[in-house]
Amino acid sequence: QYPVFVANVDGQPKYIMALHGAGLWGPLWGYISVDSDRNTVYGADFSHQGETPGLGAEIAKPAFSNEFKGKKLFMDVTFKSIAVVKPGKSVAGQDYVDGISGGTITSQGVQAMLFNSLNGYVKFLTSQN
Repeated sequence: QYPVFVANVDGQPKYIMALHGAGLWGPLWGYISVDSDRNTVYGADFSHQGETPGLGAEIAKPAFSNEFKGKKLFMDVTFKSIAVVKPGKSVAGQDYVDGISGGTITSQGVQAMLFNSLNGYVKFLTSQN
C-alpha cells in the first residue's frame, strides 16, 4: 500500500519510506531510512513548502535531520515513532530529538508527520521478509 525504496549501503539493505504532513505555513515532506533491523534510523531528510526562514525552515538542514540517526521507531516491540521535543526536554518511553527553537508548530508538525506516515508502514516494518 505504501512505497518502500530499498538501497544497498556497504552490502546492507536500507529501507526508505516517504513522509508527508503539515507545518505552520504549508506542507511538510521527507524520507526516513532504517537499517536492516527495520527499527534503527539510518538517515532522515525533511523539506517544506513555506516555513519561516531561520525558524521552522531549519527542518531542512542537516543539523536537524542528523539528530534522527540511530533512533528507534519501536520500543519493546511497540511502534512509538520518534518524538520531537522542546530543546532540553525529554520524553519517557520513546526515542526523541530536539525540536527547532522558535519553530514549535513546525516541530510538532514533523512529529505528527513521522507518527502518521510511519504508522502506515508498521506492517512492513514488523514483517520478517
